[in-house]
Amino acid sequence: MLITIDHLDFSYGIHTIFKDLTYSVQEKERIGLIGNNGSGKTTFFKLLCGELLPDGGSIHLTPSLTVGYLRQDTADQAGRTMKQVFMEAFTHLTAMENRMKAVQEAINHTAGQEQLDAVEELGRLQEKYQNQGGYEYPSRIRGVTTGLGFTADDLKKDIATFSGGQKTRIALGRILLQAPDLLLLDEPTNYLDFQTMDWLETFLRGYDRAFIIISHDRYFLDKVCTRITQLERHRFISFEGNYTEYTLKKQRYDQAEQDRIEKNNKEIARQQQIIDRLRAYNSVQSSKRARSREKKLERMTTIHQFEADNAIKLSFSPKIRSSDDVLTVSDLSKSFDSLPLFKDVSFEIHRCDKIGLIGPNGVGKSTLVRILLRQLLPDTGFIRYGQKVKTGYYTQEGQESQAYGDITLIDAIWQIDSQLSEGEIRNLLARFLFTGEEEVYRTTESLSGGEMARLRLAMLMVSESNLLLLDEPTNHIDMPTKEILENALADYDGTILAISHDRYFLNQIANRIFVLTPDGLRESMGNYDDYYDSLQRAKSAAAEDAAPQMTKTQLRNERKRAKSAQDSVRKLKRELKALEAEIEATDGAIADIERKLGDPDFFSDSEKAQAATQEYETLQEKSNGLLEKWENLALLVESDESD
Repeated sequence: MLITIDHLDFSYGIHTIFKDLTYSVQEKERIGLIGNNGSGKTTFFKLLCGELLPDGGSIHLTPSLTVGYLRQDTADQAGRTMKQVFMEAFTHLTAMENRMKAVQEAINHTAGQEQLDAVEELGRLQEKYQNQGGYEYPSRIRGVTTGLGFTADDLKKDIATFSGGQKTRIALGRILLQAPDLLLLDEPTNYLDFQTMDWLETFLRGYDRAFIIISHDRYFLDKVCTRITQLERHRFISFEGNYTEYTLKKQRYDQAEQDRIEKNNKEIARQQQIIDRLRAYNSVQSSKRARSREKKLERMTTIHQFEADNAIKLSFSPKIRSSDDVLTVSDLSKSFDSLPLFKDVSFEIHRCDKIGLIGPNGVGKSTLVRILLRQLLPDTGFIRYGQKVKTGYYTQEGQESQAYGDITLIDAIWQIDSQLSEGEIRNLLARFLFTGEEEVYRTTESLSGGEMARLRLAMLMVSESNLLLLDEPTNHIDMPTKEILENALADYDGTILAISHDRYFLNQIANRIFVLTPDGLRESMGNYDDYYDSLQRAKSAAAEDAAPQMTKTQLRNERKRAKSAQDSVRKLKRELKALEAEIEATDGAIADIERKLGDPDFFSDSEKAQAATQEYETLQEKSNGLLEKWENLALLVESDESD
């Protein structure tokens, strides 16, 4: 058991974050921690690290537990290179390297017992160094550097020269290199592209220690986690399995909870009715029985109903049906200030297509959508819309609530469709989690980024659009709302083109994937998983095609080369074995002299003692030379065997 939490309470002033929280973390557990924004997930990490203290209860960490914590806001490391930051993970190894150099110097410049002690210490240090990965850490640094999308040259650069997103990736790399007993990762996929996320998923699946990950990336949680913990109503609810398994189990849990609440509240109502009837009899016996039941009723608590996430359903359809041929694009290209973004972009979109548009950051995905909306002109090419096509645009930009002025949520919807009644608008807003009198009459200027995103989606739904152009529609909204939106878009009988980094979202809604590159646009049928599988198949096929096809003569020569290499390895191994025997004999002779030198009477014959001392030093030099020769030979054998 790495962590045990018992009856923990924590509040910020009057705002309760945790109430009577009991939880545990086992060795090698892979936990995904989810919950609404502001529910206390990051606070939980700070409590585990001791940065915050609980108001009540206890947190017990196993002794000597090492913890690596990736924050969303990374500390400034200006004045240091990326390699220096990564090397922080190996200070214990560099300290051992310095000590081994010092001990080797002592061996070279001492004699007698002092030299023997130094030799023994060096042996212990070398074994410890090897066991702790001393010979492996340079390659680990190279692997993490490449995996996180950096180059060897980046290692030499000052941290101050990197962007905020790159600094977060560097902080992630340092923590991964530390390999602590417990990783605490707060939104680790922020600022990662698809390729880097794929690398991180592979890394974490192979991580042989525990981790807890706060993430809104459901695809990522699916790939790496085997337990999902949800922070809900100040407590944790845990489900074994990945995120998809969690959603199924959570639905069953919520239904069982609803049934329990209804049963409890019905029993309270039934008991109250019985008490009222007994009181109505107005007899001594009935009053006594009523008091007895009242005591029982006092021990029962009315449980307020809660609305399960999966209980909210959202659906909408276009008011106007478009033609079957929605959009044709041919040979588009675009540059800014002579800097080319993309060229030769051609595609067709048909009614009811659900297209996910992906590609590297900066390739021009949002620019392409703005060209489709005729907000920008292409350098070359043309766009042709079908009949009765109405576009609706949801963008990352312009999310500021001030853009709509100081109007209520109801008025914001009325601006889009003045024919809707207030009741219809209230029902629509409720489906986007704006419920109650105070909520619907809030002004747009009071909305948070996530609330504004929900309102904009609601406004899009009541428009006349039948071609939805969505730019990162799942940004700034919580997981339950994402799933409500996905279900609605999956059932939508209009057409969708969505830019998204949310792979789970793309899996749920897409039936085609467009990949935008500087040299054009590639298409893959199906959702994101189908695209990823086709990509892996293409890589495998390319690797097979790249493998040289040998003639019979080449195969015969290759077999001869392999046999020659095997013979060479066998010869080296024989030499290695003979060398080991010679080392053993030399060490035995050294041990014999050491036993003699340890006898005080031995020094009574000074000439004999002097000769033995000289022989001892000669054997020491011979032993060092043999060891060096053995190391070089062993490296040759290892190299030949790996070829």
